[in-house]
Amino acid sequence: MSFNLMLALAAAAVGKPTTTDAMKPPVITTAPATGRRAVDPMEAMAGMMKIIDKVFPAGPEPEPARLAIARDATFRMFPKGAYAQAMNGFIDKTVDHVLSMSEADLADLAPTSAKKNGKAGKPPSTEPLRLALTRKDPNFDAKLAAGKAFAQVMLTKVADAAEPRFRDGMARSLARKFDTRQLGEIQAFLATPTGAAYGRQMIGLWFEPDVIRGTFEAFPEIMRLMPELAKDGATFQAQMESGPKKK
Repeated sequence: MSFNLMLALAAAAVGKPTTTDAMKPPVITTAPATGRRAVDPMEAMAGMMKIIDKVFPAGPEPEPARLAIARDATFRMFPKGAYAQAMNGFIDKTVDHVLSMSEADLADLAPTSAKKNGKAGKPPSTEPLRLALTRKDPNFDAKLAAGKAFAQVMLTKVADAAEPRFRDGMARSLARKFDTRQLGEIQAFLATPTGAAYGRQMIGLWFEPDVIRGTFEAFPEIMRLMPELAKDGATFQAQMESGPKKK
């Protein structure tokens, strides 16, 4: 992902997202180079759902009593608006942190690109991006606030459409994985002030900087394991190929 894309919301200068034209879906036309019709998004979605139905078939219908408890527990664990709240918080913190950085900070992150695009003999500025953008456009803060507000509205609409289905799937899974006593204990915990606080923060925890850092910090260790994993894979493949041959 390019830095320009990352700063799209922060700069608030990539267009007017609230205009009617910006909200119109793209028009699908015939590809002129090949003459083939472009893929219809709805057809692609229908095909994907068909695959999902085959690969992830619906489980057996849970016992009604257990499902009722699981639905209550799930709603407490994943209350309405939890996804939008988590994503909006993540966007706000990320944008504000990026705006507190400077050209010099970005040059440290991508020194090759900075050297290529920078002005000869002029060191990168140490001024925070927010100040630089505000100096160029006195209305920058207002545009940024408007951009964040627009993103919140969009994410809330997405959450309103996605959350009920996600919540129902989670409730059905809980009802199958836990018995009535266990579900009752989960429900009781989530009904406490601590449980309610956990429910409100559960989704947002996945977007906390420490969690994200922990995920990426595991990559070097995984890369060090790759030769060993490749060797084990080759050994397994050889064992499979050395089986009895068909006449």
